[in-house]
Amino acid sequence: MRIFLVWILFPGGWAVTGPRQVTVEQGSSLAMSCSYKPHYKLNSKYWCRKNSSWFCLTYIIQTNGSEVTVTQDRVSIRDDHTANSFTVTLSSVTLADAGWYSCGVKRKVGMKWWHSTKVMVSAAVSNTTEDSNTSPLTTNPLCPRGCGEPPELSQLSVILLLLLSIKVPTALAVVCGAVWVRSRGRSHDQENLQLLETSSSSRLPTEDNLY
Repeated sequence: MRIFLVWILFPGGWAVTGPRQVTVEQGSSLAMSCSYKPHYKLNSKYWCRKNSSWFCLTYIIQTNGSEVTVTQDRVSIRDDHTANSFTVTLSSVTLADAGWYSCGVKRKVGMKWWHSTKVMVSAAVSNTTEDSNTSPLTTNPLCPRGCGEPPELSQLSVILLLLLSIKVPTALAVVCGAVWVRSRGRSHDQENLQLLETSSSSRLPTEDNLY
C-alpha cells in the first residue's frame, strides 16, 4: 500500500531524477539536467510547465528519441544516451519564468515518468558601483575642483604680487624720508629763528647807554 501511494504521489521517482529546486538570475540562462534509467534512452524526453492542478497540459519542448538538439524560441533540449540524461536550457530568463516544471520520459504504454523541479528567479544585481576611494572633495557639486585645495595663481598674478611687494616698501621708504626731511627742515627753521631773536636782542641799546 505504501509503495502504491508513493508511486501515485511521485510518479517516476525511480525512473527520472533531477534537482528539486534551481535558482537563476534574471536575464541569464538556466541549464537543468535530468537523469533516466538506461532502458529509456530511446524514449522521447520532454520538459513542461505545471499548471495550478500540477499537471502538464502542454509540453514546452521534447525530443524525438535521438540525441539531436531541439530548439524552440528560448528553450532547447538535448539528450545524451551515453550519460543517460538530458539537458534543458532556457535563455534570457525573466521573473515570469519562475514556477514548477517537470522533466519527463514518454512511454508507449502506461503513464509517463517525470520529475518536478521548482525554478526560482532572482532579480538582477546592478554592476554599477561607486568608487569607495573617491575623494569627497571631487564629488561635491558645490565645489567641483576641491574646496580644500589652494587656489592656483596665474603668471600675471605672480607678477602683480612681486610688483606690489617691491613698490609698497619703496613707497613707505619715500614717505618716511619725506616726513623725516620735513621734520628736519622745521627744526632747522626754529633754530635759525631763535638765533635771529638772540642777535636782535643783543643789539638793542640799554638805558645806561642812552643817558
